[in-house]
Amino acid sequence: MDIIGFNFTFFIVLFIFFIGGVVKGTIGVGLPTITLVLLSFIFDIKDSISFILIPIIFSNFIQLMDGKNLFAIARQTKYFLISSIILIVPGFFLLTILDSKIILLILAILLISNSLLVAAKKIITLKDYNGFWTQALVGSLNGLATGVSSIYTMPMIFLIQSLQFEKDKLIQFMGLTFFLYSLVQLTLFASFDMMNEKALLFSSLACIPILIGLFVGRFLRKIVSENLFKLLFNYMLLLMGLVILVKNIV
Repeated sequence: MDIIGFNFTFFIVLFIFFIGGVVKGTIGVGLPTITLVLLSFIFDIKDSISFILIPIIFSNFIQLMDGKNLFAIARQTKYFLISSIILIVPGFFLLTILDSKIILLILAILLISNSLLVAAKKIITLKDYNGFWTQALVGSLNGLATGVSSIYTMPMIFLIQSLQFEKDKLIQFMGLTFFLYSLVQLTLFASFDMMNEKALLFSSLACIPILIGLFVGRFLRKIVSENLFKLLFNYMLLLMGLVILVKNIV
């Protein structure tokens, strides 16, 4: 893996991580999605995933510790968490054998599907969403999608809509989930030599612009409508998903 030198590309990448931090600081989500999608226009998708893992672990550890509902969340979503974490492993093995173009197509489809659901304001709730089979099924599909593409929220979004957590509890739930996902991914990438020491160092350095972005995002949250920001963010992801799709089909 060729690591980035101290050139224009390096600063572009740092800016991408800064933007990811701003988005997460403003609406509580979006860091892995926005950084992965933007990095995929510069690097191979597999390298891009390795670059974002340390920042995701760092930012979501902060997020999961910011609240009083951690143990209650873990109890309520334990079947989802366990099944999704387990299924990240076969998803990762698919990542290692699939061509990068196929992975990008999967990424684009997940982005477009998620964005269209949000844009349509389609609320899909699950029956028996606290039960073993429902959470295990959603968790398994979510784990596979995460292992292959590092898109963490599809079909997790259906469980989120069913649980109807209050905002602080929801943000802590996502922090816990994304922290565990990225920890498993980092372990797999490191175990299979898909993340060398230089990539690990660069991924760690990326935490600095993300931290700055988080503070900027929290400031923006006070002066910009969160609903408007979410709407713009969603349409931006939809556009990027379409660009990735067209780029890999044509």
